[in-house]
This record gives sequence, structure tokens and C-alpha cells, in this order.
Amino acid sequence: MMHTTKAIRFLESLKIPEGPKAGQPILLVPFERQFVKGALAPETQVAALSIGRGNAKTALSSGIALGAVMGKWDKQPSREIIIAARTRDQGRIAFEFVIGFMRTLPVSEQMKFTIRRSPRLEIEYGDGNYIRVIAAYGKSALGSAPKLVLMDERGHWQADQGDALEHALLSGLGKRGGRALIISTSAGRMMRTRFRSGSIRINRAFTGKSIVLHTRPSG
Repeated sequence: MMHTTKAIRFLESLKIPEGPKAGQPILLVPFERQFVKGALAPETQVAALSIGRGNAKTALSSGIALGAVMGKWDKQPSREIIIAARTRDQGRIAFEFVIGFMRTLPVSEQMKFTIRRSPRLEIEYGDGNYIRVIAAYGKSALGSAPKLVLMDERGHWQADQGDALEHALLSGLGKRGGRALIISTSAGRMMRTRFRSGSIRINRAFTGKSIVLHTRPSG
């Protein structure tokens, strides 16, 4: 079974953790399925999703992070998933989504998780598989070799520190054949220009690999 099929099945096995529809199964809409298929395709190293606020982009990427740390489609040992954000508090949003989804899993699976909130936000699954939250300071990622990186609201990171962190993360991905998901709220020309310049850097870092950019269709 393809990674993308396994990922979609996993995501739709999760339940909405809060709100009026809490407890109901997740049902991916077409643009979310399209993003998952593109982001987890074998030839993709970097995928970007740019949509407006309130479209569950952080929830979607957090579900992917949960499935990745559990090895639902890639059982490579010692899996490290990094949630990188402008600040620790921004990263906490995705972190709490992961925990919310985790708590909808069967109790036998929930018992395999350890949640740590100090000295840093960290979730351990099983023996040696981690989701970690880091803020946009380049040296915080030095030496890491993640399997998956979620760059949350990349367009809002401070220029110098954000670029340094991006470089460190992308360099680390190459060690294990990892991939990055760049998530951003739709914005104006400045945001689009930042994505275009970022894509140029990514292409150079991963020669021969693909970048997929998804935006939600209008209407």
C-alpha cells in the first residue's frame, strides 16, 4: 500500500478532539487529500500549503506529524519529527493538536506516549521516537536529523533567524531522506515572494527533488 494511501486512512481514522463536532471522525476535503498525496509522494522533499485562517491547516499537519512519529507509513527507527515555529507559543498550537488527536486513539496506543512540557515541548512515542517543538533560532536545530519537519507559519519568521533555522533543518533532512511541510496563512505579495525565494533555496538543497505548492481553490 502506498504511503499516501496509508496516511489518508490514518488521518480519517482520527476523531475531532474538540468543538461542536468533537468525537466525530475526520473527513478530509478534496484539497486536503490533494495536499497529502503531493506532500508524501516519493519524489517530494518539500511541500507547501498556503490557505486562509480557519481552514484547519495546523490540524492537518499535526495529524500528519502524529502518523509520522507512530510510523504509520514509514517505520524507520528513531523517528524525529520537528515542529518549528516563530515562537514556542506558536509551536504549542500544533503540539496541542497532536495531543488532542492522540487522545482519540485506543487506550492501548495512548499508553505508548509520554508528553513533556518542560524544559521543552516534546512527545515521545514508544522507545526513541519524538515530536519536538523548536522556536526559530537556527542553532536550536544544529545536529538534528529529522524524518519530518513542519515549518508552521514560515512566512512570519524573522528573516535572519528564520533563514538560519530553515537551512539547519533542510540540511538535517538530507541525512535520513526526510521531508518538510511548509504551512502558511494566505497573504499578499510579500508572502508569495518569500515562498518563491524559499523554493529556489530548497531546489538547490535537494537537487532533483520535487516541491509541491498547494493553495485551497477559491469558492
